[in-house]
Amino acid sequence: MLQDKESNDEIPSPKKELMTTRQECEQRSQSDNTNTGEDPPSRNNVNLEGTVPLHNTPWRNRALPRTIRRQNPLNETRGEEPLGFGVTTGGIIRLCLHDNIRVDMTLDRAIRVLNYNRNIAVAVSASGSTAALLHPNGNVYQYGSRVEILAYDKHTYGNNKYAKMWYKGVSFTSDQSAVVYLVDSAGTRTTTDTFSDLSEDFSHHVFYNESIHGSSHVEDAKGLLQQSKYWVSKEGTDNWIINQVRVSQTVDGLVRIERNNGQYNLRTSPSNGSAGISTPFVHCTGSSGEAGHLFVRRGERRMHYSGTTFIVRNAGHSAGFEDNELKIY
Repeated sequence: MLQDKESNDEIPSPKKELMTTRQECEQRSQSDNTNTGEDPPSRNNVNLEGTVPLHNTPWRNRALPRTIRRQNPLNETRGEEPLGFGVTTGGIIRLCLHDNIRVDMTLDRAIRVLNYNRNIAVAVSASGSTAALLHPNGNVYQYGSRVEILAYDKHTYGNNKYAKMWYKGVSFTSDQSAVVYLVDSAGTRTTTDTFSDLSEDFSHHVFYNESIHGSSHVEDAKGLLQQSKYWVSKEGTDNWIINQVRVSQTVDGLVRIERNNGQYNLRTSPSNGSAGISTPFVHCTGSSGEAGHLFVRRGERRMHYSGTTFIVRNAGHSAGFEDNELKIY
């Protein structure tokens, strides 16, 4: 379940005389796009309705509704949020993109992406040493050298799968298993281990913990927006560079985010329910549909879950559950 820690952290509406319509933004975008080179043009910062005055970037007109109403996963009604971006009263840079996707960033580049249509959240901490993926197929929590995984059982109620990648290898179990197994360099054996509770939304902890945020940082965040860049590719993809973080969204809604010269990548799609995180510490992906999956890789350790088959791999050995029965491959 996604949680919105900043539900009371509103983006103040600008004064009416400071508002800029999307048609004006489009006209300005067309007049500014005389440069046909590959480099993104610098943008004049204008305002969009519903965001903080003075510190926003033009928006390409897609004939979309001016506001989007979202229902959060807790079935509590959220207020209308305008398409555009600004700074919250908590000092968070917030982008409200089309297809019900929201991107939050802190001054030190912690990132959290919420895909409301698919109930997906991805996040990476400011230091980059912690990451989170919450997906309908399961949740992944990477902290330092460890990765913990919860895979939801959609076919047999009450038999979720659990795994932990750590220095001993990969340990795993399930709700209906009384035994914990470990796949290490010697093969598969029983062991004792504990697993964190990943059933709640821990992405906000990854995002906020040890990051720079708060009301005292609002002006600094506004300053970063003044320096941001925006352009539209020939394919119609919107692109932003904010505080050395590149955000792009294609016409069909796919969002990609790059940080640290591509060392950190986050993505999610509202159309097919896919999501992924790639950092120097972990690579994980999830997708929805009949061929839905959850995949995690750290070094030589792997976990793949298809909804019916749960397999972990380490040091050339594989084991897991198939139709809730233990399998050693």
